[in-house]
Amino acid sequence: MSVDETAPLRVLVAVADPHARADVITRLAAGPQLEIVAENDGPNTVPLAERLRPDITLLCTDSAHHTPSITHLSRVFVLTPDGSAVPDGATGHLPPGFTVFDLLRHIRDASRITHGLSAREAEVMDLIASGRSNGEIARQLFLSEKTVKNHVNRIYAKLGVDSRATAIALWRGMMSALPAKD
Repeated sequence: MSVDETAPLRVLVAVADPHARADVITRLAAGPQLEIVAENDGPNTVPLAERLRPDITLLCTDSAHHTPSITHLSRVFVLTPDGSAVPDGATGHLPPGFTVFDLLRHIRDASRITHGLSAREAEVMDLIASGRSNGEIARQLFLSEKTVKNHVNRIYAKLGVDSRATAIALWRGMMSALPAKD
């Protein structure tokens, strides 16, 4: 996998109903932040995820039983109206009619909580992941560059990384792109 911060997140859509699947794909195609790498009706989700290693897998509630087999490969979001059918191991759920922005917000929130970042640190990390320099981040957030650098140092410490590319890979959920720890 590439750690290119401008690369779109790779999504596998596993939705049984063909009309619902087409609707999800249409909504995801609305933004350049996501790339649909595969779609299926559920039965071959696990082998497909093992082969493609998507960043995100979207499952309908009928396919949610695959969640435990996929969570080590991808962040899993279950498409459900109320969140009641979200199995253990899933990153979260998305309601019907979700937007690309909703999905990206859920991914960001899950990453922030998982890695213990403050809301401001998550905001800085989002800007890092979008390719902004410390100076650009400082100007956008009305902070000094020294304050941004302090945020970056705390982010690196919390994520356990020592480079921007590795922080971006971890933030985006591309764990396989990280070097193995000794």
